[in-house]
This record gives sequence, structure tokens and C-alpha cells, in this order.
Amino acid sequence: MSERERGAVRRRPREGGRLATTGGVVLGLALTLAPAPGALAAPVPVPAGTYHPPTMPATADDRPSHTVTLVTGERVTLGADAGVVVAPRRGASAANYVTERLDNDVYVIPLTALPYLGTVLDPALFDVSALVRAGLTATPVRVEGGTAPAPGPAFGAALAHQTAAQAAAKRVGDGPLFGGVTSVRPAFTTAGTEAAGHREATADRSVRVTVLGPDGTPRPGATPFSLADVDDAGSYQNPALTATDGHAEVDVPAGHYSALVAVPDYDGAGDPADVRLATAEFTVPDDATGTDVVLDLSKATEQVTFATPKPSRQAQLILHYLRQDATGEPALNHGLGVTGDLPVYVQPSAGPVRVGNLHFNAYTHRDAPADATEPYSYDLKLDDPPGAIAPDQHHKVTAHRLTTVRTRYHSDRPDRAEEVARLMSLPYEQGSDALSEPFHAPMRRVEYVGGSPGATYQDWLKAGDLRFISTPQPLLPGRTIPVDWLRGPLVPGLTAPARGATVPHDTWYCQACRKGDTLAVVLHTTTDSDGHYALSVPSDVTATHMTVRSAGVTLYDQDDVVGAVVTVPPEPASYTVAYDQTRLNPAFHQSLTTHTEWSFSSAHSGDRTVPDDWSCVADDGQYGDSAACSALPLITPHYRLGAAPDGTSATGDDHLAVTFGRAPGTTTGAAVTQAKVEISYDGGSFWTKATTTRGKDTFAARWTNPDTSAGKDVTLRITATDAAGDRLVQTVVNAFTVAGQTGV
Repeated sequence: MSERERGAVRRRPREGGRLATTGGVVLGLALTLAPAPGALAAPVPVPAGTYHPPTMPATADDRPSHTVTLVTGERVTLGADAGVVVAPRRGASAANYVTERLDNDVYVIPLTALPYLGTVLDPALFDVSALVRAGLTATPVRVEGGTAPAPGPAFGAALAHQTAAQAAAKRVGDGPLFGGVTSVRPAFTTAGTEAAGHREATADRSVRVTVLGPDGTPRPGATPFSLADVDDAGSYQNPALTATDGHAEVDVPAGHYSALVAVPDYDGAGDPADVRLATAEFTVPDDATGTDVVLDLSKATEQVTFATPKPSRQAQLILHYLRQDATGEPALNHGLGVTGDLPVYVQPSAGPVRVGNLHFNAYTHRDAPADATEPYSYDLKLDDPPGAIAPDQHHKVTAHRLTTVRTRYHSDRPDRAEEVARLMSLPYEQGSDALSEPFHAPMRRVEYVGGSPGATYQDWLKAGDLRFISTPQPLLPGRTIPVDWLRGPLVPGLTAPARGATVPHDTWYCQACRKGDTLAVVLHTTTDSDGHYALSVPSDVTATHMTVRSAGVTLYDQDDVVGAVVTVPPEPASYTVAYDQTRLNPAFHQSLTTHTEWSFSSAHSGDRTVPDDWSCVADDGQYGDSAACSALPLITPHYRLGAAPDGTSATGDDHLAVTFGRAPGTTTGAAVTQAKVEISYDGGSFWTKATTTRGKDTFAARWTNPDTSAGKDVTLRITATDAAGDRLVQTVVNAFTVAGQTGV
């Protein structure tokens, strides 16, 4: 039995509890990450008749999202929903890779590393989930047989050079690396991966696999391929087998199997010329002494292409191949992502699979030609019919199938370097991939988004070291919508799923709710005017302070938290939640200091007002079901500041529109009847009241920036009161800047 065969894995049990799945909002209270996947930690019991709050120790953060640098230098951001954003290594213009989703782990393997996987390079080096569990942001390694460059861009560049040299000799994957390195392994423990045996030694059957190259002859060098039992992937599943000079032999139990190979061909300079994906479905009879299987890359002849209403050029292409076993579990869960116009060819299926199911889809991000009069892009995700890879992979989309998103990327720092990615998902997918696209903000662009029925998308933006994300968005074919990224003021806040978006079951966590007599308020530290919010890792928050008061009694008073869970009496009472926050971030100039107060009434909650598939905090501090969970009547502001995308306003007339809503999950609420907007040019020592007019839950404020305010930062304060007496006060220091004579 080969080392590759011993690496076959049984499926681990799925993690229990609701908190192991995707979170839509903040999961915990601490600013620093802790090992728990989302529990708030059990509070100290509260004796009857007292109002003392539970103690809130450091716990897990909101929607964990972590960025790690692979041994080859690619930067991979992994979200709690298994979404993956890949950025090229420093010095490289492309990031071509494959992904494998195996049990609860996500592997991201650059194409340059693929030929050496399982021989010189340990597959665990690319287990992004394990790197995250170990709390790492880079990949420490152990090297044997020679000396290797430092992990990161230097290692990746050396590996690319070796791949190119071997490609010229048509022997990619042969021999040691860098003239002597025979093994590169992770210098950390990848806990949780269990080696699998077979059902019984006497039940093992030999499978002889032949991998043919595009020319129809055995492919020279090392070729990685995947193999899984589609009766029950838990009995045999190995995504990291190797054929040497086109041949491999594997021992497996009898059953029905699926195999996959996806590898590049190289040009004379050693660069990928194209990538081809081929598959095979076969049966290993119970009485077989040997089964022959051919993975034939010469049959991968159908190029995946897209035609768009306006001219566009491919910036990235990502294929997802999901082969499910007869129980519905993933057997082969394979992604393939390429940058630029690198051609990708697939082998159409001979017919629908007979055991289990198959899903295959293609995503592309496409840019406008360089000579376009205005920037635009396309993001498209199209699905093949279930059960097969379709014979025609030329996808043509028409304008009526697209959502038109008129996007403005704001920046209060000139020419700020940012990255953006659009993660699109279909209902059967547990994670999606995207390659990040660098640009400089401020910027405007028209973005056309389309996909197969049921597709949703989430946008991801990196500005400085912070990473922001949108809530899940539905496709709105034929509609035009405006979107503003990082439009100020940037404030702590609450978010909700977009109407019509598909949110995975039991994965949206209520941020401001009462369940029985447990009152919980947990905030996103930074939200913009369109509800995009900052992920908590890394955080630029340097100090916070939160209090909860009722009838003059302080129920909760803590520093360095973003939320509170408090046990309160069942009788109706008035409460005030106050939150102060300070951020320190050289990539941002405005909205770094805020003060927010919510005043509201609440009583024992015996009814549910939030959707039944949300999760709410119970009296033990853990998220559970939504029974007896009702949203708190917190007033939420949605700003439309008149400042330009660079965060500046001119002297003279200025304006602000504020639309007031309610905490996510609120079904009814009294209308806001009074609103006051004040501005200060001296940091809050002296306030000027704006002229405010009322619309339906929207108030328009107007004022005049005097000539003497040119070049100054402006502090903003709003006060809103509804018909029930609930109240919001929010102060944002340096919410915008009045432009000077030469700008800011």
C-alpha cells in the first residue's frame, strides 16, 4: 500500500451545535479571538431579586474570517462559511489554484505546488482550516534533504522556477526540490484529520489507474488525482493520489467510484498554457481481482467560455465540481480557479451519474476593455443541469438576466489600495471561491451580476488591514441598484439579511434580542451607510466601553467588549445601552471615535418575532433556537451624507439624510417622530443645529459650512425619538471633512 493510499481519510463527524455553521452576524463579545467557534460563554448565575450582570469573559468574535499566507506565498482569506478569497503571492500577477473541501477542512493548492503534492510537499501545508485552527497567519515548515527558501513569496518563486524548468523537459513533479529538498512538512499539528483504513483487508480490491495526457499517451512526471467511493464516501475518499508517468495502483473496497484529475499543461517557457479537467465513473466488483480505469485528458475538449452583452475580458474563472455519494454527502468537492485568460477545458459527461449526484458550475469575473469609456465588470455564476457536465460549456448571458449594480468605492484617504472579491453561491454549495481584485479608491464602476436560479452573492472588500463584507444579496434580474462601499460615517451597528436572499438554515444570529428574560445586544464594530460591516479579525478597535442601565441601576459595565448579555426582571422596564468605541487605523482618517446610546422599553419575551431559523442567546450565554425570542426595539440609523467619495464636503450648503429603522428581526415599531442633527467644527465643544425636515422615517438635515471651516474635520451628532419614547443618540467624531482650497 502506498503512502498516498494510507492518507485516504474517513469522513469525520460533522461538528455539533448551531455555532459550527455560518454566522450572519456577531457571535461573541471579545475583541480578541478565542478558540470557541461562537459561544458567548455561560454567565455567572444571578441570584433572585438582584440585577447584577453575568460576567462576560473573552470569547469568540463575530463571523470569524482569517487570512493566512501559504508556504508558496498566496494569501488566503477563509470565512466562517468556508468562503475562500485568494490573492497572488507578492511579485506574481496570477493566482491559479485548486481547492478541495474535505470534511470540515478547506485546502487551497496553487497549481505550481500540485505536481509535488504528497511526494515532496505534504498536503497539510495547504490545509487552510488547520492553519486557522492553529492560530497561524503564516506557514511554518520543516524541511528535509536540503535547504529551501523561506516560506512565502520566496518559496513560491523558487517553486515556480523549478516547475518551469521541469516543464521544458516534460517531467514536472520529478525528483527533489531546489536541488536536494526531499520533504517539506508543516511545523505544527494538524489536529482532527483521521487516517482511514479499509472495511476489511480481505475486501480490498486493486484499481489500476492510467492518466492520459492531452496527446492520448500516459502523462509523464507526477500527476495528482482524486478518488472516492460514491456509495459511501466515508468508506474511501482520497483527494491526494499520484500517478507516476501516467500510472498508479490503489487498493479500495468494492463499490461504485468516481475519479477526477485537473492539471495544467505548460508552454515552452514553463508557464501554464491551459488547464484540463477529466473524470471517470466506474465500478469495482466484489469478486474483481483488478479493475482498470482511465482518466483521459485528451477527452477534455470543451472550453469553458462566456459571452456578455458588452465586450469583456476574463479576469478569473472558477469551476466547482461537487460529486455527492448516495447519502448526499460530498465525495469529491473540487474547485479550480485561474487568473486572466488562461483556457480551461473540461470533459463532458457521457450521461447522468447513476449513483449519487453531480453538480458542476462555472463562475467568472470579467472586466471591461481598457478603452471602455466607463469602468464596468461582469460577475456570472451558471449551473449545469444536475447529474452531468454538460456537452456545451459556452455560456451566453443577456442583459435582462443581470442585476446592474452602480457601485462607488469611497475612501477618506487619497488613492487607498484596496481589494475586492465577489463570492457567489448556489443553494447546494457550502462554500464559494473568488480571487481578489486590486484597485485604488475612490472609484466608480458599473457591475453586472447574474447567475442560475437560487444564486446569491456576498461582496468582500479589503481596505488597509480591515476586511469588510456585505450580507447575502439576492439576484434582481433587470433591476438597477446603487451601492456605496465605506461611505461614511462608519459607525458601530446592526445588520440584517437582504430581503429575498437565501441564508443557510440556523445560521443568522440575532444581534439585539430578548429570549425570555435574557437581554442581549452584540454589535458590529464598523458598518457603513449600506450595511457592509467589518470582520473582526484583524480588528482596529483599541478601546471600547459598554454599559446597560435600568432605573438608575447599572446592570452591566465592561471595557473591551462589543456586546452584553444580561439577565433582567420579567416586568416591563426601561433600559439604556451605551457604547463607546475608539479605533486606530492609518488607512482611515474619519469616524474613528464614536458614542452611541439606545434607550428602549422591554418586558418578558414569551413570543417569537424573529424568523424561526434564527439563533438567539439563552440564559446560559449560548446561542440556541429562536423560541420565545423577540427583537429589541432599538432605533437604527442609515446615513446618506452629502460628502463626496473622498469624504469631503465643500464650504457652503451641505446636507444629510437619515433613514431610521429597527433592530434586525423587529416586525413592528413606533415611527420616529423627532430627529435632531447637530454638527461641530471643534470636536464637540460647540454645536450647530441643522434645519431638519421630516419624511416617512427619513429626516433631511441642511446646514451651511462657513468659509472658516475649510480644511476642518466635522463631528456629527444625531438624536432620534419615536412615538413610544424609544431613543437613539449617536456621536461620530470627524464624520467628514470640509475641503480646503487645495483639497484634503
